[in-house]
Amino acid sequence: YFSCFFMQSPLQEKKGWSRAMTSEILRNEECNPNLLKKKGLELLDAGKTNEAVECFSKGLVYAPFDSLMRYWRGRKLIGREEYTQSASDLKLAALENPEDWECWYYLGVACYLSGMYEEAKVAHANSKTLMKKYGVNALPATTDWYWMICMKLGQPEEAAKALEDITPDTPTEDGDYLCRVLLYKGVLKPENFVEECEKNCKNPERPRIYHLMLTYGLANYLHYQGRDAEAIPLLKELAESPDNRALFAVKQSVQDLDALGVSYTVPAKA
Repeated sequence: YFSCFFMQSPLQEKKGWSRAMTSEILRNEECNPNLLKKKGLELLDAGKTNEAVECFSKGLVYAPFDSLMRYWRGRKLIGREEYTQSASDLKLAALENPEDWECWYYLGVACYLSGMYEEAKVAHANSKTLMKKYGVNALPATTDWYWMICMKLGQPEEAAKALEDITPDTPTEDGDYLCRVLLYKGVLKPENFVEECEKNCKNPERPRIYHLMLTYGLANYLHYQGRDAEAIPLLKELAESPDNRALFAVKQSVQDLDALGVSYTVPAKA
């Protein structure tokens, strides 16, 4: 049955699952990887991430090369800060689905957060190529990560080159990433950057996330400009945020402050 798992991209397959009463069926077929996968996807839809990860883990015992379960377990392990294990799952998922930009994108994220920058660079390069090939409106997002990777590797010229094909008119579903890339490129200025970009937030359900993402972009930019005195307060605002602890911007800020040797306090209820 392994071959049937490699036909669709993770998101396509996820959307195709019905909402059947999988739990009842699983009581009789606990070793069936198809049912374990289906149950895991239903748990994700219900917001029960940890339970979904455990379900996928069990399913992978019976179908270790199932790329869909690898993808979703790997992606959700990022939120649990299990970055190396996440990268391991996502690398296998990407190799099983080499034309799926999301596998490469999240592999790049996991590798970046685990400090495997060269591997992250390859992953985001593949992601960008596939986005262009299939007309995916997410180029600013993968370009942002690629820029950060190059800056981490001490390659500012390559980082700048990566920004060349991004313009204010670049189609995107992530306006926060587009603003950040335009900041790195010099099109937008750091003065009042967050406030000005927030005025153009098109998704009313994401204002807080938008704010945090823009704030991290500004802090990161200021850091690479040698302006840590301005960057550190912004990083502390993010690291001490009582909400959205799974957001990449928050996790990156924590890592950046640790690297700078700057202390911060996470609220007790976070």
